[in-house]
Amino acid sequence: MADLVEVPLPGGRLTAAQLQVLAELAHEHAGGTLVLTAGGLGMRGDRTELTARLTGHGFDLPGEHRHRLLVSPLSGRIGGHVDVWETLAGVQDRLDGTGPDREIVVGIDDGTGDIAALAPEVGALALPDGRWALLLDGTDSGVRLPPGDVVEALVAAAQRPRRAGVAATLAALGLEPSEPAAPHPPAPARPVGWLDQPDGAVTLGGGLPGAVLPARMAEFLAAVDRPLVVTPWPVLLLCDLDEWAAEQVVRVLAPMGLIFDADSPALR
Repeated sequence: MADLVEVPLPGGRLTAAQLQVLAELAHEHAGGTLVLTAGGLGMRGDRTELTARLTGHGFDLPGEHRHRLLVSPLSGRIGGHVDVWETLAGVQDRLDGTGPDREIVVGIDDGTGDIAALAPEVGALALPDGRWALLLDGTDSGVRLPPGDVVEALVAAAQRPRRAGVAATLAALGLEPSEPAAPHPPAPARPVGWLDQPDGAVTLGGGLPGAVLPARMAEFLAAVDRPLVVTPWPVLLLCDLDEWAAEQVVRVLAPMGLIFDADSPALR
């Protein structure tokens, strides 16, 4: 089987121009297919060739060690206690400069419980009172952080050795639990279908069976020229649409295989 070359997308965010470039490269070098990879996109082919092409188009590819940044994909548009994108940017900037020397998943949950449910090794969950719960090894550590301390705590926790343990990690960070560990909020349903934004716009969540995104479909999505988010699930979000545009997208892309029915057996 050909190598899978992944393009990491911190938080899954993707511009239409980036998706168009990836679609063209997939046509030329990856059999016309892209693959969703938990907040990123990848393609299968010759690793050397794809790496050269991708870097030539300005994509940063992971080295031997990498971090995966997952965030609540609808944050700032629908639900949640806080917009997490600024926090993501702070964590990304710090980890890109002094990241851990191993693979690690860092999750930032806006309070909906979607990312916490994935049990990231290091994470933060926004709380209704404005504080954040520090998550370690997929569970609530009992530590509560003010907003200004979240980035520093996440970056420091990400540097710890694997399987260091929650107590040892907190001791190394100089943190102590202030509350009993709390269960995560119930995970919401995957964001598939027509999703109304409070500002009157629409986000469309399209499910992709097998996490496969045909390059031709990607070109149609890029042509809409709206913000895109690759979620941690086999679901792609097309955001900030007006109702007319959203209806046209569904009319064109549903017959091509993009699924807008959350109950579709093809997404199970």
